[in-house]
This record gives sequence, structure tokens and C-alpha cells, in this order.
Amino acid sequence: MTNWNNPQSKGISDHIRSLKKEAPIKPRIQNSLVQLNKTVSTLDYKVKTLDEKDAKLFNRIVMAKKNHDISTGRVLANELVEIRKNKKILNTMKISLEQVNLRLSTVSDLGDAMASLGPVMATMNALKPALGKIMPEVSREFESLFGILNESISGSFEGSFEFDGASNEETENILKEAAAVAGTRVGDKFPSIPTGISSSNSIGLQ
Repeated sequence: MTNWNNPQSKGISDHIRSLKKEAPIKPRIQNSLVQLNKTVSTLDYKVKTLDEKDAKLFNRIVMAKKNHDISTGRVLANELVEIRKNKKILNTMKISLEQVNLRLSTVSDLGDAMASLGPVMATMNALKPALGKIMPEVSREFESLFGILNESISGSFEGSFEFDGASNEETENILKEAAAVAGTRVGDKFPSIPTGISSSNSIGLQ
């Protein structure tokens, strides 16, 4: 027989009562937003740095093409492919974090938090591995942000935040949308490698 008076059994009412004992969630979220904006600015700077490298490399590829130096052109093209791949990843992260920022800025109470923070945390968790591979220095900043946000949530809900199926699906939608936008930005801003010089990888930024 189920003991409904079991003190170890905690329902939503217990979480709400415990929440009242903690600091309000809004200041916690504001603290997270400060670090979030810092990370977005860092990513923006890294993307601009890669933009400059992209432009310089492309000009060198054009010169190699004019000089019929196919070997040099191919080496440079391979390097350009990697830069554009990394740039797409960084743009995807930046756009995703901007969406995280938007979600967090609307959180004001327990109901908002429960509806919004699951997808937010799942999105950030999905982004961490790729960032660590291409930008370790930014990854450390990202880890700090993730820790602050996770602490905000766990501090408010007395435990780690669990992701349900709906949150995971919404996370995937956020990442797909961000990747599509990031790919469009890269394609619109920079021309394709000149005809006659191919790299060993696809320039399609898969």
C-alpha cells in the first residue's frame, strides 16, 4: 500500500515550498545572462577573426589560380574548408546562445522556468563537445557559463534539471535552425573556391 505521507516522497508542491526558501530565480537568471552575453561576444570576435582569415586565404587561392599553381591552391583550399567548417560551428553556437538569451530573458517565475529552462540546458549541453574541439579557450568560458546556469537551476529546484522528450525535440529544432542560418551566412558572405582548384574535402560544410 502506498504511503502518501512518506516524508521522502516529494511532489511539485514540495519543490515550490523549497523554492521559497531559496533566493528568487530572477536574480539567478540575470547572473547567467551576464556570462551568456560575454560568451556570445567572445564567439562573435572569433567568427570575425575567421572571416578575416577566410578572405585572405581566398585571395591567395585566386592568385594561385592566376599563376596556374594548382598544388599551392589545393593546399590553401583544404585550409579554407576547415576554416569555413569551424566558422559554421561557431555561428551555430552563437545563434543558439542568442536564442538561449531570449528564452532566459523571459523567465520570471517558477512556471516560466519549468517551461523554458529544459530546452535551454539541453541545447547548451549539445553544443559543448563541438566547441571544445575547435576552440578550447572559448570552451572553458562556455563551461563556466554552463556551470552558472546549471547552478541557478539546481539551486532553484533542489536537484539537477531533467530533460524530457519534448525538450530534446525542441533542442534539436533549435540546433537545426541555427545550423541552417549559420550555413546561409557563410555562403552569402564568401564566394566559392575558384573553378579548377578543388580541395580534398567538400566545401559544403557538412
